[in-house]
Amino acid sequence: MFARAYDLLMADVDYEAVYTWLKPYLKEHKTILDAGCGSGYLLVELIKNKHDAIGIDIDSGMLSLAYDKLRNANLQANLYEHDLREPLYIKFDIVLAMFDVVNYFKGLKKVFKNIYNGLNDGGIFIFDLYKKEVLKDYSDYIEIEDEPIHYEWTIRSNASQLIHQVNIGEETVEIKQYVDDLSYYLILLEDLGFKTEVHDGMDVRKHYIVAHK
Repeated sequence: MFARAYDLLMADVDYEAVYTWLKPYLKEHKTILDAGCGSGYLLVELIKNKHDAIGIDIDSGMLSLAYDKLRNANLQANLYEHDLREPLYIKFDIVLAMFDVVNYFKGLKKVFKNIYNGLNDGGIFIFDLYKKEVLKDYSDYIEIEDEPIHYEWTIRSNASQLIHQVNIGEETVEIKQYVDDLSYYLILLEDLGFKTEVHDGMDVRKHYIVAHK
């Protein structure tokens, strides 16, 4: 149920705009990993634009929705269930982890190392992450909506966490996201050997990081 609800709630993101922002980094004939592809919206955009991309996610329900989305668009891409805390067994030219994927991990040293080792020399890792101020902005946040489905979304925060509670029908899901100072992420990346750039992007709540191997 939650995967389908998430898919509906993410439907109004302007994925063409996200792709346009990424496009300067997505050179032709480069292999792309959409890491944490979720229900496949960005992956569809990549395949639609003739990129060689595959998707991975830890949630099989999300992958099932991504499969349906690709099939309905008459597109094909390989999809795999995978935890980014485990090594990548294929090397890529570009790894994308968009829509705050990295914020779902309490510790990122192993995740970043696996991505570094999974990139070809000269490869690029691009991801977004929440700015530290969201912890204050979303303290005691409540959202109740009936469209596209009825849901109740509350957020509690502390010094380093966003704790989401989502009520959809009879189901209640709790999701934790971890938010640290930007310097924490940059130090981890640079200690591995990445050269980093920090950008603004479509979502003012987020930093956009481009890390070059």
